[in-house]
Amino acid sequence: MAARAALPPSADKARFVRTMFDSIAARYDLMNRLMTGGQDERWRRLTADAIHPETVGVVLDVGAGTGDLSFAVARRAPYARVVALDFSANMLALARQKAAGLKDGRHVLPVLADAMRLPFRSGVVDAVVSGFALRNVDDVPTVFAECARVLSAGGRIAALELTPVRRSPVPGFARAFSLYFDRVVPLLGGAVSGKSFAYRYLPSSVKVFPDAERLTRLLRAASLIDAGYHLLALGTVALHTAAKPPLGVEATHSPHADQLTERESHDSREWNESLASLPNAHLLQTWEWAELKRETGWAPHRIAFERDGSTVAAASVSIRRIGQTQVGVAYCQKGPALDYDDLPLFSEVLGRLAARARRERCIFIKIDPDVESRNRAAAEAMRRAGYVPAAQQVQTRSTVLVDLRGDDKELQRRMSATWRRYVNKAEREGVVVRAGTVQDIPRFFELMQETERRQDYVIRPLHYYRAAFEKLRAAGIAELFLGDVDGTAQAAVLACRLGRRAWYLYGGASPTGLKSRAAYLLQWHTMRWARDAGCDTYDMWGAPDDPEDKDDPLAGVYYLKRGFGGRHVRMVGVFDYVVSPGLYALWERALPRYLALLRRLSRSGSPAGAAD
Repeated sequence: MAARAALPPSADKARFVRTMFDSIAARYDLMNRLMTGGQDERWRRLTADAIHPETVGVVLDVGAGTGDLSFAVARRAPYARVVALDFSANMLALARQKAAGLKDGRHVLPVLADAMRLPFRSGVVDAVVSGFALRNVDDVPTVFAECARVLSAGGRIAALELTPVRRSPVPGFARAFSLYFDRVVPLLGGAVSGKSFAYRYLPSSVKVFPDAERLTRLLRAASLIDAGYHLLALGTVALHTAAKPPLGVEATHSPHADQLTERESHDSREWNESLASLPNAHLLQTWEWAELKRETGWAPHRIAFERDGSTVAAASVSIRRIGQTQVGVAYCQKGPALDYDDLPLFSEVLGRLAARARRERCIFIKIDPDVESRNRAAAEAMRRAGYVPAAQQVQTRSTVLVDLRGDDKELQRRMSATWRRYVNKAEREGVVVRAGTVQDIPRFFELMQETERRQDYVIRPLHYYRAAFEKLRAAGIAELFLGDVDGTAQAAVLACRLGRRAWYLYGGASPTGLKSRAAYLLQWHTMRWARDAGCDTYDMWGAPDDPEDKDDPLAGVYYLKRGFGGRHVRMVGVFDYVVSPGLYALWERALPRYLALLRRLSRSGSPAGAAD
């Protein structure tokens, strides 16, 4: 009876819980740190990772309290908006105070509301998280039903909860924890907060709350799939996960998997032509780009996946050996190329690439496909195949895509009025656009250097741009366009095309080129060149992950690019398949330091896309 004495009558639970949390809000965070020995911060990071943060745009934190879990999600998914929902006004007031002092706080919106009546339309939330809040609601099934309602198809839920200790790897731990939780926590809570009744309620509420197995059954009863849990803290805490069924997603086993064959291509023209015919073919998967990387120690392998005599997928994989050993690392830049909506094919290709990495004695294989973050099904296919989001990005994750379908009048209609005026001004004032040759690369490099100094970014050496242009132009992939003012090039764009997509790879302009609006006329010329060559999309390559972040280093170039009528697109980013976990952990610790050293020594990169 003592356990239930700290619990309110069921009819008064909501009022009791709200009053209780209002009263302990000021000391709530401190008490959490003390009770858990600081482990609650790690548990929140695990919860944020469990919703697959690379795919989310809007996240709902149910029972957010003072917002710590919301801020953990914002750090893991810095491009997402997090709604911190709670029915305690005092707790949310603290969340607002904390948000004001945190960089990621501007992405967190505190909302006073009830978890049993979520103030959202159905299907508008990408993920739901909750931290130690469910045992405080009147009706858990109703809350789960509400969460399932507001989740979009394929959206995930991750909930941290205390759970009764049923088993523990440490003999006698269950009894020791019970003594700590029932006796010590109330005394500590009373001393810290002055509200001992709140911390008598805590162990009492856990004893009557559904354990991890039953809570999992309640998630399934809410029509959520893949429901499961992972025990933490020697079985005292459970991280529950589940997902809303995706729309139209079938099983990822392909009935034609046995018919898929793979071969290495050794012919540059055949490879590029096959690549160009595939959905999501990328410039960095071309023969020439791999040859460019060969010069820096990466050995290319071009793998064509065929079915019934036709190429259905392709992956240019570069492998670099470490020192004089046979151990290496593998990287599939902006690939593999295929239809990412064909989940059986995508899953099969992912498995084949992982197997190749094992055969080649690679520590890992890194892939960076152009899968948009809203394509949760494709992102989930990568995770199911054993790939995990990488800590470091290689290319910029976000870009600006311009729709090239239509005549000149239609393309200009999509541009901003100001940008149209700039283009017309450059034409009126006699800016001449011409195609360049390799002899123009030195001037192109000078314009890149001027832009580097003005915008405070870094570029590669002259020989790199010369080699890239020579290789790509010889294959009919690249063009250099220059904007001449009074006979001198004052702006330049290096653009590429493959299949139905074109890319703005590099560019630069002098102050004269900016004043004359030559840079704007060049982009307009490049868009029409790409359209007339059969492209329907112009990838301007490089944008902030959060388009509203004015402090992002790419904010300035994004302002330029969006004026041409493009839409901001965020990709899921880099995923790794880890073959050797121990060596991978060492690599992950050493790589950031190595990249920092390279940046200091070679000052490499580019705002046009930082292609590497």
